[in-house]
Order: sequence, then structure tokens, then C-alpha cells
Amino acid sequence: MRPATSTGTLAGIVAFFRRHPVLLLLAFTPGIPEYLSGSSSTALLVASPVVFFLFLGLNLGLYGPGVLLLREAWIRWGRSWGSLLLFGAAYGLLEEGTALSTLFNPNASVVNTLGHYGRAAGVNWVWLIGVLGIHIVLSVGLPILLLGLALPETRGRSLLSRRESTIAVGVYAADILALVAITGFWRVEPGWLVGAVAAAAALWVAAVSLPRGFLDPPGETARLSPSAFFFLGVAFFPILLLVPAFGEDLHLPAPFVGLAEILLAAALFLGVRQTIGRRGNAPHLILLSFGATVPIALIGLVSQIRLPIELVVDGLYGAFFWQLWRHYQTPIALVVPSGAAG
Repeated sequence: MRPATSTGTLAGIVAFFRRHPVLLLLAFTPGIPEYLSGSSSTALLVASPVVFFLFLGLNLGLYGPGVLLLREAWIRWGRSWGSLLLFGAAYGLLEEGTALSTLFNPNASVVNTLGHYGRAAGVNWVWLIGVLGIHIVLSVGLPILLLGLALPETRGRSLLSRRESTIAVGVYAADILALVAITGFWRVEPGWLVGAVAAAAALWVAAVSLPRGFLDPPGETARLSPSAFFFLGVAFFPILLLVPAFGEDLHLPAPFVGLAEILLAAALFLGVRQTIGRRGNAPHLILLSFGATVPIALIGLVSQIRLPIELVVDGLYGAFFWQLWRHYQTPIALVVPSGAAG
């Protein structure tokens, strides 16, 4: 039997996030793609607190408004898996193509050797494929999915008023300009910048133009056990990480490796789509999400093992998934709208 204080604390946390669902979404993004993965170092909290909070502010100003705005668009106009895929790709193009310039900078630290392998006409093409996949799933898809699972009352509900949406656009634009100024050591050809923005706009228009329910799960109920979806989730990040690594080590043609990466990721997506079902699938979605975060959490921990503050982040996410799992083990008649499984 759990102590009453523990139960009360948990109930208080849940009540707080029910009143402030936007804050929970901000905990998922940039939380998952930046701090769980170690892409933004938690060790800076001790080594250089000023730098840590500076980057925290920049991350919140980039991920938060971006995902909030596309979630609004997804709910108001799209509401399909296909729409969310395109929204995530548009977000990734804007972040990596304009704010950070990693799509074009061969010397960016995060790009590593993919700044030369698979680079053509001033674009890091193999890197582009992988980083768009990461943004589609980890920056956009999982945060929106987890918000809907943790706070079911937010499914299909707007979180921003018209005025708040305008403010979010302003914060997002200002954050991109700030990041451009900070990372401006690499001068991108204006044509490529315009191209990245135009491609993102085209993806956005395509996303809102897709028919409702496009690419949503065709089956009524899940066809595999929840544990099977854990392993499907685990497979996601290694595809994006290992395929280019092996391709480069084996000196395979970069276009072949990029195509292989796309086909394997698409096969994984279609496998999930065909078997996840539309109803009663919350345990499957939880383990799918947990599996997708395990590889990046391990990478984040290993990369900062000398000052493992990352363990705190891992512990918080582990506790969240555990409580979510326990909640949905209660026998209830759960109906998950197709759009909630984005």
C-alpha cells in the first residue's frame, strides 16, 4: 500500500499539469530530443549554470512555440498520422535549415562525419534524412502523443487562443533569429535558406490538405502485444544512427544509404500503423513511446557519464512512464481517437 503522502503528491502534480497542459508539453519537447538525448548537456547546470539556462531558454523558445503551433494546425485542420508526419518534417526543416544551419554546415559538431559523407551541392543529404526523422518522432510525434495519454481531456482540444497563437509565432521567429545570430559563423547560401523555408511551407500546406484520417491505423484493435511495440520503438533510433554509420564504414554510395534509411524507417512506420489499432491501444502506445526513448536516453547518459546529472532526467522520465503504465492497467473502456496516436 502506498503512503498517503506519496499519493497526495502525485495527485497534486497531475492536478497542476491539468491546469497547465502547455507546461507538460514543454517538458516533453525540448525535454526528449534535447535533454533526454544529451544533445543539450545537463552537466552545464553545474559546470556553467548561466550557459545552461541560456540554452534552456533558446530551446524552449524554439521547440515550444513550434510544436504548439503545429499541434493547433493538426487539431484544427489535419488530424491524421499523415498530417503529423508532414508537420514534423516542416518543423525539422525550419529548425535545422534556418535556425541551426546543420543541413548546410559540414563542420557542425552534431553532424560529425555526415558533413562530408552524403554531402552534395552544399547540402548534407544523409544527415537531413536522419534529422528529419528525429524531429518527426521525438520532437513532434511523441510529445503530442504523450500529452494526450497523460491528459486525455486535451485530446482534440486547442491549447492556444488566437492571441496566444500570434504570440507563439513571434516568440518562434525571434528565437530563430537569435539562433541564427549565435550560429552565424557558417554562411548559408541565400538560395538554400529560401529553399528550406519554401519546402517547409509546402509541407505545411500539404499537411493541412490531406484528407482526414490519411495513414491512420486501419485496424480496430491492436494485433500485437504491448511488449512487441516496445521493441518496435527501440528499433527506431538505431535505424537512423546505424544505417549511415555502416554505409560510411563500408564505403557504400551515399544515395543508396539514404534510400535504405528511408525505406527501413517507412517499413517500421507502416508496421506500427498496420498493427497498433485505433481503440484500447494505450498500453501499446506507452511501450512504443518508452521503447523509442530508451536508446537516446542511454546515449545521453553515456555521453555525460563523468557528471551524471542526466540520471535525474532519466529518473523523471522513467517515473512518468511507470505511472502512465500503471494508470492504463486499470480495466477501463478506453477509446483513443485516431488523431491521438500521432
